[in-house]
Amino acid sequence: MIKEIAQKYENVQKGVGDIMSGALIETSARRLKNEAENETKKRTALRMIKMGKLTIEEIAECSELSVAEVERLAGLQTV
Repeated sequence: MIKEIAQKYENVQKGVGDIMSGALIETSARRLKNEAENETKKRTALRMIKMGKLTIEEIAECSELSVAEVERLAGLQTV
């Protein structure tokens, strides 16, 4: 009886471990994807800032960054 309970516990523990590690991998992948996308948006905004043809608000809209983030990139935001 104890052997059966122990075996069931080990199986449950393994199953939970498999599920959780999959969730952690997915979360890490999603985080890395979001970071890469955000870096791309920042590089795009910086190129637009250097061109000097758009307002901060227009750059924010085009790059999908906040106005505050574009201002920070442009060195305009105060502390």
